[in-house]
Amino acid sequence: MKHSKDNINEYITLYLNDLEDYGDDNDNILLAESVLNGFKSLITESKGDVLTLLNETIQKSPKSHKQIYRDFMEYLENI
Repeated sequence: MKHSKDNINEYITLYLNDLEDYGDDNDNILLAESVLNGFKSLITESKGDVLTLLNETIQKSPKSHKQIYRDFMEYLENI
């Protein structure tokens, strides 16, 4: 599935809104916002494919961030 930079940014916003509405831990929501908003900036600056960039980011991320990225990828697969 191909995603443009614009629709990935929109999906990040939707995902974070869903976390706010249905999430159970405020600290996890804040961490997810921090991680994914940082990824939005990375997408904007990058010229590469978004999903490739996401996979590379997952590989280089600290363990606590990897799960956030994986959860977001799962969200992308289900929309």
